[in-house]
Amino acid sequence: MMLRTPNWRDWYHFRHQQACFESGNAFEDYVSKVLSHFHDDYLNPAPSGSLGDGGCDGLAESGTIFYACYGQRPGRDAERELAKKINSDFSRGLAEWDTFHTWKFVTNAPVGPVALRSVTQLQQAHSPSSTRPLTIRVVRPDRLWTEVVGTLSDTVLDSLFPGAPGIENIELSDLLPLLDTLGTHDSAAEVGGSVLPVPATKMEFNALPEASRLEFNAGRLLAPRIDRWYAESSDPDLYDAQGERFRTLYKEARSITAEPAEILERLYVSVAGGNFRMDGKRANAAFAVVSYFFDSCHIFEMPSVPGSTSGEGVA
Repeated sequence: MMLRTPNWRDWYHFRHQQACFESGNAFEDYVSKVLSHFHDDYLNPAPSGSLGDGGCDGLAESGTIFYACYGQRPGRDAERELAKKINSDFSRGLAEWDTFHTWKFVTNAPVGPVALRSVTQLQQAHSPSSTRPLTIRVVRPDRLWTEVVGTLSDTVLDSLFPGAPGIENIELSDLLPLLDTLGTHDSAAEVGGSVLPVPATKMEFNALPEASRLEFNAGRLLAPRIDRWYAESSDPDLYDAQGERFRTLYKEARSITAEPAEILERLYVSVAGGNFRMDGKRANAAFAVVSYFFDSCHIFEMPSVPGSTSGEGVA
């Protein structure tokens, strides 16, 4: 089973920014691909002989939204070229297409005062009181992400930008349903649940830092729900099997590092995946599950002498 970690959207955003650094046709092709996923009826007309494409790089929503796209090209007079492109695409579109009421110019070129003046003049000429009122907008890469790309499903984003690094295997994948259950409820303790403090002697014996103790205390509020989840499981051996797996993972982590906080972090990642702390509910669910197996004595060591505060003798 695969778990998408919370940093996946940052990675897709970075890939979007990379695509928007492309010039000319490369950027325009990217925009067309994105819009074809965003609108189910988006269609970019193929140029037809002397008619060309009518200044249109795509129509959507039953022809009511008109897209013109321009990828910046290196040049000495880029600002005036952009303004010229805005005016020419708009004029051709207005003359050849009579269905649209929204005109969007998508570009990665910097919009300076000359180009901005062209846009505002068009907006004023097609104000609500004009003979043909139009909504005229310039869409730069940041708005393209916020309004279009960032709203696409992760499945679509995977097809646009394959290879997201935030999708990874986790050691205890059969615990994902439990994490989801814990993450969809209020984190407060259930009425009637017996929530005991984390055993102080065991925490001290294993030299767990104060931050870890606070995490455990927060996570243990969900212990009654974990009890119920195991009780309702169709597999009567699930708890024992996962307890043994936890014991094995603990020993593996213990062989790599002697730092208790580092061992705990490895266990958290085994349960909830990398970067789990970026999702508050996922993190609290991980604290709950790991503290649950800590209290059941599957992980870390029990004090050899009651009340001992020494870390010596930890296997």
